[in-house]
Amino acid sequence: MNKKIVVVSLVALALCGIFGQVANAAIRQVSSTEAANNENEFYAATSDGTDAFFATYTNPVMLVKFSGATNERAGSLALTGLEDVYGAMTSFGGNVFVGDYNVNPGHIIKVSASTMMAVAPVLTLNSADYEAEMYGMVNDGSTYLYAACWWSNAVIVKVKMSDLTRVSVATLVDGDAQALAIDAQHIYVAMENSNNNKQITRVVLSTFLEDTAITFEDGEEYAYGIVTDSVASACTFVYAGMDTYPGIIVKSSCSPFQRVSALIVHSMDYIYYLAIDSTFHNIYAVSDSSPFAVAQVRLSDFSVVTTVISNLNEGYAYYMTCVGDNSLFVGTDDYPAHSVKFSIDAPPPRRANTTADLLSVGATESKIVAALVVLVSVVFVMA
Repeated sequence: MNKKIVVVSLVALALCGIFGQVANAAIRQVSSTEAANNENEFYAATSDGTDAFFATYTNPVMLVKFSGATNERAGSLALTGLEDVYGAMTSFGGNVFVGDYNVNPGHIIKVSASTMMAVAPVLTLNSADYEAEMYGMVNDGSTYLYAACWWSNAVIVKVKMSDLTRVSVATLVDGDAQALAIDAQHIYVAMENSNNNKQITRVVLSTFLEDTAITFEDGEEYAYGIVTDSVASACTFVYAGMDTYPGIIVKSSCSPFQRVSALIVHSMDYIYYLAIDSTFHNIYAVSDSSPFAVAQVRLSDFSVVTTVISNLNEGYAYYMTCVGDNSLFVGTDDYPAHSVKFSIDAPPPRRANTTADLLSVGATESKIVAALVVLVSVVFVMA
């Protein structure tokens, strides 16, 4: 009796119809620019909306500007009187504000973003209130900047941006203030308290007093990156990136102020910093690794969209900033440092009434689909 072998791949064909088109990654590396020889270890980042600015972990601190359009080095300034920077930088009104790290008392300087010249005398903070070791800096988009300091106690220093004058200080529970985020009503402080609990502490802007705190769960370690989904109004959620293996992003609601969920980012380890764009509603996490990785997380369903690995010649990355909503700049700790630019692309337009447009997947998911296609191809032996 003769036998025929018939390969039946109907299910495989169906899968190909659903997954046949793989959407382009929404984020991609486009350039990398090396800084000058004395511009090492970019340990802070900000943007004026047009260009990217990085500050070095050196003495004196170097403020380095890169064109938002081309990523070309566009100037630098030695910040005499500032020693090392560790995350304390923000921008508003055409000016960049930088605070130093490795001295007591701390100092803050105001620099014109266009001319790269200091526009006010250096502000010296109050050593009696432990205003040193600045780990983070944010501004309210109108009048004040806030600097997170820790020397013996965790404190938040309030400074008027127009004339760079110190206004007041909020003393928090004993602990280590590591990063700041802000909305229209509160400051959110990622910190470790004196009992070794990792938490987000909330400070009320109107009273400038500590309000309440959320304690992270076991395994959710230091949060060096923290962002809110709104700065101009009351935020809905605040996100904290964990320095864990693998990386974790913890999502907390702002009203009521409580932990909601956590996303394990299996594609990257040791999340060091977070950035957010308001157009495509994504957050971006950068890993403390070499080469570094940038993960794009969609806020609508709190899921990883894609992860991009940097080039091998680019070292560890710590801080990054969005320039507008279409570019992301990451600074490395190389000697000299690099400014690495990523393009944030809009999703490709959908074609109407096509099965292939029902789902879109990234590179990793497409490999999984290919494996499924092989598995579901069934060989029937027919008599």
